Order: sequence, then structure tokens, then C-alpha cells
Amino acid sequence: MKIGILGGTFDPPHFAHKEIAVRAKTQFGLSKVIFIPTGNPWQKSPISNSEHRYNMTNLLIEDTNEFEVSRIELDSSRETYTVDTLKELNYDSENLFFILGADTALGIKSWKSFLELGNLCQFLIAPRHGVDKNKLGKEFPFDYLEIAGPELDISSTNVRELLIDGENLNKKIPTNILEYIQTHSLY
Repeated sequence: MKIGILGGTFDPPHFAHKEIAVRAKTQFGLSKVIFIPTGNPWQKSPISNSEHRYNMTNLLIEDTNEFEVSRIELDSSRETYTVDTLKELNYDSENLFFILGADTALGIKSWKSFLELGNLCQFLIAPRHGVDKNKLGKEFPFDYLEIAGPELDISSTNVRELLIDGENLNKKIPTNILEYIQTHSLY
């Protein structure tokens, strides 16, 4: 069974998160994709309450049986690191596929014990607007497979900015997540 892992703050989750998961599942024959909202991120702050991010991520995938959301990092009281999460999941590295956007992949050398990641999983990288593929090929420290498809130019940071400005977000986040954000006065 091939398992995909898509981690992130999901603050808020958006259509690009789901599309990357769909593409990875289809192109690489993954049995399922597990979305893992970051627990206590050491590289990003401030972020929304973990329960809100968990609930919104569930709303993103509610119509897809092959996707699930894990609380593995949210229920941890310590700072969370990808290397520790992958060890705790304890999947066979040949069948575990870590899904990244190209922009995030370029920063992987700053992650805790990043060299260990190559022994824990395979890497699937989605193209990202503004990230040069040649640079990625030179700087990413592991072999990887590219997730095919057009670049997706949606970021959670951009979504939050557009929310604050009152912009229309129908093409960036699902209606149920927008309603959740409004109901809970997020951002």
C-alpha cells in the first residue's frame, strides 16, 4: 500500500492543497493521502488555533474517501518536526511518499535532521510559480519525482491577505471553509 503524506499549517487549506494531493494519488498510484496539519511549528508563527486548522482541513477533503486528516502533530505537546512524525508513523520508506510544493522543497535543508528524511520516505514535488526547476534539481538533496500539471499559484498567506481585503475567494478555497472562517471570525 502506497501512502502519501501532505503536511502543512493549512492556515487556511485551499484548492491547491487538494489538487496536489489528487495529482499525486493519481499519478503515483497512492492508496491514500494523509493530510497532517502542523502541530507546534518552529518556522512559522503566529498561526491559527490547531483545532480550527484541523477542522478546516477536514472540510477540504470531506468529499474524498482516499484522503484523511491526522492529528499526530496536533496532539503533541512538544515542537513538531517532520523527521519525528515520519518515524512515529513507521511506514516502509519504499511505500511512503512525502508531498511537497517546490517552494517548500527548496527550504528542506533548514529542517531538523533533514538528511534522515531520505531514509524515511520518497519525495513527490509539485511545481510552484516562481520556482526554477533547475535550481530545485541542484539544491534539493534527494532524488524526487515531479508531480505533473500546471503550476498552482495559491498560498495560504495570499488567501489570508485576500480575506482581510474582502476579495472574492471562490477560486481559491471551498465555500464550506469560507463559511467556517466567517463563523469563527478567523483572520
